[in-house]
Amino acid sequence: VWATTVRGLLRVEPKRRVVRVYGVRDGLSNQEFPSRPVMTRDRDRILVGSPDGLVMFAPADVHPSVEPPRLLVQSVDVSRADLRTPLDASQPIVLKPGDRDLRVVARLLSFNDARNHAFRFRLRGYDADWVDVDSTGERVYSQLDPGDYTLQIVARAADNIWSPPQTLSVSVQPPWWQTWIAMTAFAGIVVAVGWWSADAYRRRLKRRHAWQLSEREREFAEQASLAKTRFLATLGHEVRTPMTGVLGMSELLLDTPLDGQQRSHVESIRRAGRHLLRLVNDALDLARIESGRLELADEPFDLRDVVDEATTLMAPLAKQKGLAFRVIVDDDAPAGMRGDASRVCQILLNLLANAIKFTERGCVELRVGALSPRGVRFEVIDTGPGLSREQQARLFRRFEQADGARTAARYGGSGLGLAICQELSAEMGGSIELESAPGEGARFIVVLPLPHAVVPGTHDDAQALLDSRGGPLTLLLVEDDPTVAEVICGLLRAQGHRVTHVSHALAALAESATGTFDAALLDLDLPGMDGLALASHLRMQGFDRPLLAITARADADAEPQAMAAGFQGFLRKPVTGAMLAALLQGVPRVEMA
Repeated sequence: VWATTVRGLLRVEPKRRVVRVYGVRDGLSNQEFPSRPVMTRDRDRILVGSPDGLVMFAPADVHPSVEPPRLLVQSVDVSRADLRTPLDASQPIVLKPGDRDLRVVARLLSFNDARNHAFRFRLRGYDADWVDVDSTGERVYSQLDPGDYTLQIVARAADNIWSPPQTLSVSVQPPWWQTWIAMTAFAGIVVAVGWWSADAYRRRLKRRHAWQLSEREREFAEQASLAKTRFLATLGHEVRTPMTGVLGMSELLLDTPLDGQQRSHVESIRRAGRHLLRLVNDALDLARIESGRLELADEPFDLRDVVDEATTLMAPLAKQKGLAFRVIVDDDAPAGMRGDASRVCQILLNLLANAIKFTERGCVELRVGALSPRGVRFEVIDTGPGLSREQQARLFRRFEQADGARTAARYGGSGLGLAICQELSAEMGGSIELESAPGEGARFIVVLPLPHAVVPGTHDDAQALLDSRGGPLTLLLVEDDPTVAEVICGLLRAQGHRVTHVSHALAALAESATGTFDAALLDLDLPGMDGLALASHLRMQGFDRPLLAITARADADAEPQAMAAGFQGFLRKPVTGAMLAALLQGVPRVEMA
C-alpha cells in the first residue's frame, strides 16, 4: 500500500507490519506530495504529483533491503582523573575505581537515511530492559557500581531491519577497601576484634568473679577469724576464771603444813594449771597475731630484770632434771632497752622450757650479748638429742613438733611455743634461727633490734615485793564468782590485808558509802552493772581511792578501756599472791573511819 504525505511517500506492508518513508534522501526531488497517487492503466506504474513536477515509478522495481545492517562500536571513552580517556572497544572494558561517565558510541554501516537510524542499549546488571537511543547512537553511564556487566547494542536502518546485537564486556574494579583481599582482611579484623572483645569480656568477667570470690572468701575469712577470736577470747575468759581457783587454791594450800607427798601433789596441780594457762595464752597470742591486733608495748625496761625473771622460773625445772643451768651475760650487753619486756620474757621462757624439756642430761645455757649497732642477741644452747634438717623444717610450724605425735606423747606440749617465738620476734623486727645436728644438741639464736634506753631503776622480784610490803590495807573486793573471791581473799589476807567481799555492784556502792577503804578491786564482768559502769558510779558517789581492775578478759582492748574508765591498776586472771602484791604497791594507807 502506497500513500502520499507532505513528508514523503509511505509504503505500508501490513503482513510485515512495516512502514517505510521515502523522501529526498531516497532520490526524490521533493518530499511534499499534496495530491493522491494515480495508478497507470497497466497498473505497473504509480504517478504522483509534487511542486517540482510528476513522479512516476514502478512499485515492483522498489525492493526494500532485507539484509540486517552492520553495527559497529565506534568509540568508548571514560572520564579518568578529570580527563577523557579512550578505551579499546575490541577488548573487554575495564574501569578503575574513580572512573565515571562511561560513553559508548555506535554506528550503522549504512548511508541510507541515517536520520532514521535507531539504536537500543541494554547493560545487563544495570538496565532492567532495552533503552532506546536516538540516531546519534551514543549513551553515557555516569556511575557504575563495582562488578561485571555485559553491554548489548542493536540498531536498525530505514528499512526497519534490526542488526544483530554487539556485545561488550564491562568490568568495574572496586576500590581497594572493597576488594576481596581487603574484605577478607576486614572480616578477619572484625573476627579478631570480636574474639578479642569476647575474650576481654570473659577475662573481665573472670576477674570480676575472681574478685567477688576473693571478696567473699575474705569476708568469710574475716568472719571466721572474728568468730575464732571471739571463741578464743570467750574460751580464755571461761578458762581463766576457774584457773584462778586452781592456781590460787594450790598457792594457798602450799602455805599450809603439808607432808612431802601432799606437797608433791599440790605442786603437780599447780604445774598442770600453769601449763593449761600457757596453752590458752599461746592460742590467744596466735589469734591476735593472725588478726593483726597484737599490740607490743613500747616502754623502757631493764634487760637484766627480764633475764633474771626468766631464769628464776626455769632454773628450778633444770635442777629437778639434774641439768646444769648457766646464764652468761656479756659485759657489753645493754642494761636498758625499749620495747615489750613481757614479750621478750615470753620468748626466753619458751626457748628455755623447750631446751630443758628435751635435754635428758648435760646442761642448758643462756647467753646474752649486744647486737651492733643496736639491739640484743640471745642464745639458748642445750645438749639434747639435736634435730635433723627435716625436723628443723617443721619445727617453727604451728602445732608441729620434731617427731610429731611421738614427741607430743613423750614430752607433751602443743607445738605452738616456737611458732609464737618466731611470730613475736618478727613483730619486733627481729628473727630467730636454729643451728643443730642429730646428736649435737641445739642452738637457738634470737636477734631483737630493740633500741637502747635509760632505765631509772630496777624493780624487785615478786618475792621481794611480798617481803617489802607496807602495813595492811583495807580493801573492797567486788567479785561474783565465789571460788575466785575465796582465792583472792585468801591471798590478800595471807599478806595481812583486811578484805571486804561483795558479789555485785549495788552491794559495792552500799559498802563504799558506809565504810572506808584504801582501794577497791573490781571484777569487770559483774552481773547487771559491769565493773566499768561501777567505777563511774563510785566516782560519782565520791569514792576517791584507787580502783584496781581484775578480769578474765583476754582481749587487748580490756586494759585501755579500764584505764580510760578511771582505774589505776589492771590485772588478768588467774592471779597469784605476787601479782596482787605488785598491784597494791604504792597504794596509800588511810586511817579507818
